[in-house]
Amino acid sequence: MARSRRSFKLRLSQAGLDVLIDSHCHLIRATRSLIAWGTTLHVAVEHLDSLSTAEIIDQMNVQELVCLGGGEEHHVGASNRLWDVAMRITERVQQSVPGERQPNLGTIYIVALMQIPKAGNIELMSAFERALQSGARMPASRDGEDHEG
Repeated sequence: MARSRRSFKLRLSQAGLDVLIDSHCHLIRATRSLIAWGTTLHVAVEHLDSLSTAEIIDQMNVQELVCLGGGEEHHVGASNRLWDVAMRITERVQQSVPGERQPNLGTIYIVALMQIPKAGNIELMSAFERALQSGARMPASRDGEDHEG
C-alpha cells in the first residue's frame, strides 16, 4: 500500500535555511541515518507536538523567529500526517490564547526546526519513531546492489 505524500512549502530567509540545514545535520547525527529533508521537518513537528503549549507559545515569541522566514521557497516531501500534527499544534495554541490570531503553518515549521538542536537524544528518537510510524520516509539503507568505494 502506497503512503500518501505531499510537498510542504517552507518560506525561509538565508538564516532560516541555515536553521533547516543545521536541524537536518543534527538529526542525521542523532539517528545515525541518512534521512530525507521532509523527514527532518516531520520529526521536528512531532517533537514540537510533544512540548507543552506554553513552551510552544514561548518559542513563537523569540526575537530570532522574525528573521527566519523569508521569500525563498523550499519544498520538501513528507507524509500527509505531518499536516495533521502541525494543525493540531496550531489549534492547541489558538485555544490557549483565544482572541489571538492562529499561527500559520510556516511559523509552526520554523519553530519546530529551531527545537531540533535543543532536544535531547531520547526525545528526538521518540519523535523520529512517531514520524516513521505515521508515514515519514524510512532512512536510506544499503542493499546488496550497493558498491563500496
